[in-house]
Amino acid sequence: MYNVMLVDDEEEVRIAIEKKINWEDLGFQVVASAENGQDALEKALDNQPDVVLTDINMPFMNGLEFSKLLKSELPATRIVIFSGYDEFEYAKEAIELSAEEYILKPIDAEELKGVFSRLKNSLDEELDKRRNLENLKKYYQESVPFFKEQFIIGLIEGHIETNRIKEIYNEYGQGMEGNYYAVGIIRLIFDKDESMDVDSRRLFSVSLNQLALEKLSEHSNYHCVNYLGNVIVLGCFDSEEEYDNFLLDLDMICKLSSKLLQINTTAGVGTIVSELKDLFSSFKSAKDAISYRILFDDNQAISIRDVEPNDSAVNLFENDNVNRILKQIKIGSKADLSEEVNNFFMDLIEKNISLYQLKLSIIEAYFELFKLAKSYTEESTSFDQNIDVLATLDNFDSMDEMQEWFLEKCLSVRALIKQNRTDSTTLLINKAKEYISEHYNESELSVDQVCSYLGVSATYFSALFKKNTGVSFVTYLTNLRLEKAIELLNTTDEKSYVIGKMIGYDEPNYFSYVFKKAYGISPSKYRKQMEK
Repeated sequence: MYNVMLVDDEEEVRIAIEKKINWEDLGFQVVASAENGQDALEKALDNQPDVVLTDINMPFMNGLEFSKLLKSELPATRIVIFSGYDEFEYAKEAIELSAEEYILKPIDAEELKGVFSRLKNSLDEELDKRRNLENLKKYYQESVPFFKEQFIIGLIEGHIETNRIKEIYNEYGQGMEGNYYAVGIIRLIFDKDESMDVDSRRLFSVSLNQLALEKLSEHSNYHCVNYLGNVIVLGCFDSEEEYDNFLLDLDMICKLSSKLLQINTTAGVGTIVSELKDLFSSFKSAKDAISYRILFDDNQAISIRDVEPNDSAVNLFENDNVNRILKQIKIGSKADLSEEVNNFFMDLIEKNISLYQLKLSIIEAYFELFKLAKSYTEESTSFDQNIDVLATLDNFDSMDEMQEWFLEKCLSVRALIKQNRTDSTTLLINKAKEYISEHYNESELSVDQVCSYLGVSATYFSALFKKNTGVSFVTYLTNLRLEKAIELLNTTDEKSYVIGKMIGYDEPNYFSYVFKKAYGISPSKYRKQMEK
């Protein structure tokens, strides 16, 4: 079943279209309808329709303006435009917008069935094409030059000697010019109980890579590589400001893959670096960013800059057990953390090293904990900076006591980070609410403006804001503006269009529309009722 959205300012037209056709027989279902372009754009972003059937002439935002904005936000969505006017300029602009069909009113049921029958075949062909393994292999071989792919993989793995990077870059590094670099990882998320064979997983991996290649093709400074079932995207930038756009582009790929491939993904974006030799550091922090997916919804990009302190250095400690402990401290459960600590101590025992070497290994791990705690707060109560760790370990009579002491320190750091994250989130949301409260009367107020003030990415803020307030930024802003409108209608004699401007609506008709949609009556009628 493909999803359809109907947009027309006349309710009877929308109802007639919905009832004229047996949508299910054609392979479609109507998931939403809207009466104007502004309302339709918000609903389209929420419902992700495969096809939008829209009228041209509507209040506030006409169908052509709406279609243009929709294509920029949801490029895969097909658009069918209908109008009561047989004008060449309308048809010409519809073609420029890549509309699938241009239909004249009144709409004939048989004609509409023909349109959607053709659309169904086209959508099916696109889906089959993406799932055809042989075609995907061919696209993959044709799209990714082998040697550049190996060069990028060598860089992110840190396996290329520094003195050879320039030599290989001169030969295979075309398009990798830049002053700054960042690595993004897009990972397919398979349910643990989902029984999927290896070949199918590979197919989805190749399909995801092909999707990224197609949708990011306009960026000559982005390079996609299929790597161990993930898609690695290398971004090469002239300025640091381009990092935020890179994050948004990967977030777009996540949402498109959920829609087109019907499987969940998460993207992690690592730290920005100024030299190719440091891509391993960016790659590792991108993997760390993906680990935070358990704190967010799937199908979005997560920047390491949003989820870890700015001064938190990438941990390249050679002991994998310790790295796993640090990971569980940051995002794991108490049980998982305890298990990793136990694995660490069991590994030390199995190495059959001297007691002194064993204690030195524990001290090394202890100071990794200290560094982690310090990166989150300067006032760490989990550690005594003047403690003699070796003397402390000497006082224990058994390995069990050492392990219990070390686990206690790990749990203290975990609690510290959890509290810091809660405090930081509360502070961020409160700052956002304060900013919105101070600027709600500005018609240009947007989520990007708020994020610029807060210093976080739009994807991170939007997920966090909705999780903590229960509503989206747009809904919160609208509710606040309407509360202020009610207050002004009750306490002033200002005309409704003046009140609209005072709360951020430059267009009087749109203010009236939003008010009526929320309260069922117009602002002027509301005031008359209050005066009775």
